[in-house]
Amino acid sequence: MYRWWVFVHLAGVFGFLLAHGVSVGVAFRLRVERNPERVSGLLQLSAASIRVFYASFGVLLLGGVVAGFIGHWWSEGWIWAAIAILVVTSIAMYAMARPFFQRVGLVARAMAGGSKAVSDEQFDSILRSRRPITIAVVGFVGLIAILYLMMFKPILGFGSVQRPPVVAAGSVAVSASGLAFDTSTLTGPAGRPFDLVFDNEDAGVLHNVAIYTNSAATTPLFRGSYVKGRATQTYHVSSLPAGTYFFRCDIHPATMTGTFVVK
Repeated sequence: MYRWWVFVHLAGVFGFLLAHGVSVGVAFRLRVERNPERVSGLLQLSAASIRVFYASFGVLLLGGVVAGFIGHWWSEGWIWAAIAILVVTSIAMYAMARPFFQRVGLVARAMAGGSKAVSDEQFDSILRSRRPITIAVVGFVGLIAILYLMMFKPILGFGSVQRPPVVAAGSVAVSASGLAFDTSTLTGPAGRPFDLVFDNEDAGVLHNVAIYTNSAATTPLFRGSYVKGRATQTYHVSSLPAGTYFFRCDIHPATMTGTFVVK
């Protein structure tokens, strides 16, 4: 379910950026458009994207919050920093964009109706404002910062510290992240004991690695103890005969599975 909620979150992000891109595109188009009626039409186009904007924003938040609970990310510094940047950036962009669009719309409607209260030169000065550029820069910087936090997940002063596991020669290594193993196939040596190094990168989530004779998972050959992420556990596996076996996480048997080849 974790990946599905991440999918929902990313779908919301896509819709959010698409709707927001309409407003940004309109803002830049206003800098070169001087026909009051066409300016009014552009503003109507921007306003029409607002419903999609807010709906996508809601989907974005829903998917992110649920995925945060399932993935146990709320103890990590990066997710709170990402939320703070999202809130601050959204408020800043709204505070800058709303009065600009309102002013442009008021003047454009008045001029389209025949008003001479504002000259063409004054209208040109309003439309050539650098406000759209400032809004776009704020949004771009905020987006890049959030993307960095989501990709690299820095600790930022609190949360668990993840250290790379030490894997000795001849050992077998596997890791878990996002409720999934990093590989669907493991290979171990036949006829002698070996170490299985398990790196659990899912903060606060219990995982283990168990080896069975086949995918029915009725006859265990090895069952590792549970590891609560983020942490690394080295299992000591007894000698296994050559053959093809099945491994899984006993807590997430539907999604975390693979083939264990001993040769």
